[in-house]
Amino acid sequence: MQDISLHLLDIIENSVRAAAKNIKVRVIKDHKQNLLRVIVEDDGVGMDTGTLEMAQNPFYSSKEKRAKKVGLGIPLFKQNAELANGCFNMTSEPGFGTVLTADFELDHIDRMPLGNLKDTLLGVIIGHPDVDYQITLLSREKGREQSFHFSTAAIKEELGDIPLTYPDVIEYIDQSLQEGIQNTNMEVV
Repeated sequence: MQDISLHLLDIIENSVRAAAKNIKVRVIKDHKQNLLRVIVEDDGVGMDTGTLEMAQNPFYSSKEKRAKKVGLGIPLFKQNAELANGCFNMTSEPGFGTVLTADFELDHIDRMPLGNLKDTLLGVIIGHPDVDYQITLLSREKGREQSFHFSTAAIKEELGDIPLTYPDVIEYIDQSLQEGIQNTNMEVV
């Protein structure tokens, strides 16, 4: 994968396939700690210890329709975090969901760019409008902290019967995400 936002897309799609109805996405950029952290938390079916271990193996896939049982998403995300002097952690419990955390050294030469975070988030929101997303972007830089919080549940409550896929709503979500990314300086990561 070319950037972190594509890894994020893969992880969110895994959460959707795991029947998650609520997905929390947090991206934290902390210059003082030289850290870029991505956290995805879902309330999907979860995994037992053995499955959790296998999910980090490139020669395992939970997708039934594949001719070859190879799943590179999670192992590549882990590898890319570790190549950037970071770490990767995934916890899960059957019936309670999964939490994935990937840390990257912010200024490491091998750290992938964050990529097009707005399009990734907009794509999953519109692609899976039945899922509720909570998105938090947090940036700590030069003693200042900027944050952005976005919730599709709050938008759905305001909209009533109007779907998230309605063109004016898509435009609103697109603009909100863009402003949040700009205000937290995530577009330059």
